[in-house]
Amino acid sequence: AKTLSQELATDNITVNNIATGLFLTERIKQLYDTEEKMKKVITNIPMGRLGNPEELAALVAFLASEKASYITGATIQIDGGLCRSLL
Repeated sequence: AKTLSQELATDNITVNNIATGLFLTERIKQLYDTEEKMKKVITNIPMGRLGNPEELAALVAFLASEKASYITGATIQIDGGLCRSLL
């Protein structure tokens, strides 16, 4: 996002990355198909739950809106605190 954001900024085009954690989708339900597996995954997430797809959609909608017109070259984490290290 950093390089593209620099190249496209003069055309008022913003470029950002979204670094996602785990969201409660059908695929995740298939991968963690028992309560034991799901609990093991959730214990590693500081917020204690998976994300809702609507939460991710809200971030995408925000970044595509005029309200985010001055945000470019950013990587935004949406992971319930799962990624505890600095990027």
